[in-house]
Amino acid sequence: MRHLFILILTTLSLQSYAQVLPDYYVYLVMGDATLTKPGKKPVIIKQKQLIYKNDVVTLKKGTDVTLSDKDGNFWVLNTPGVFKVSEVNAKARFTKNEGTTGKYFKFLFDELVNPNSDFEMFVAGIRAGVSRGGDECNNKIFPLNGLKTSAASIIFKWHNTSPASDYSFVIYDDKAKELKTMNVRDTIQVVIVNEILQGKTGKYFWNVTSKDGRCEDEIPIWFDILTPEDEKQQLDQLIADSSNKNIEIQLQQIEKLEKNAFINAASERYAALIKANENDSALRRSYVSFLLKYGFEKEAIAAWK
Repeated sequence: MRHLFILILTTLSLQSYAQVLPDYYVYLVMGDATLTKPGKKPVIIKQKQLIYKNDVVTLKKGTDVTLSDKDGNFWVLNTPGVFKVSEVNAKARFTKNEGTTGKYFKFLFDELVNPNSDFEMFVAGIRAGVSRGGDECNNKIFPLNGLKTSAASIIFKWHNTSPASDYSFVIYDDKAKELKTMNVRDTIQVVIVNEILQGKTGKYFWNVTSKDGRCEDEIPIWFDILTPEDEKQQLDQLIADSSNKNIEIQLQQIEKLEKNAFINAASERYAALIKANENDSALRRSYVSFLLKYGFEKEAIAAWK
């Protein structure tokens, strides 16, 4: 009977939480705007204010109000008048926000609604949202296919597919010649680039297999070794101006680096952005999510703390 009572209380609590979940939060307000809640007097709209579907927004001439939802999407209200929040979808300019930038605004929503989630719950949510898809095993984690870097060392990571934890780790050149074969009893291997590649740049491949493993992709993954000068030149071509301090702009630049497989450079810029905005919890969460995506759990824990 006691267990049934606890279950009922938990269900009611979850239902109550769902009912009070806001529809939007105010990402940006420029000009004069007020928010009116049912049965309340109008108040000046402020940044990060939570907005519910029964609220009413009033804009004066020359005012822009940008709302964001739980998925990181944007709605912009910039026409003078009175708007029911329930009608925002039909009357505001919509922008779908995806990738790294969208994830940040999603976490900003989560942070405003539930600021006290712990690391374990956060990681569980990240992993639950990862869809591997297809029939491939995807046992390799990092480097991803096409990684571009001038780093002196590379950390190779893969999923545990061997009950005996006994792996054969191989690096090939672009002519499929084996440059290095190592027996590894772990799911991680640090490679000093010059020791194996002897300072030569270009395309290389890596693979990891085991005798007793289950579901392992046998197709090697390629990565591109650059000189520091070449990497800088390519980064400068991708991001002509990196001096902008706006978080949204910098996240878009990081996303561009990530899409072009400059993961190390993207991570370095992310870390610098965190350092410059140490009190932005949503930004920290988005960086932790980025690290977990590439298997850097220790670094993610350190960033979380």
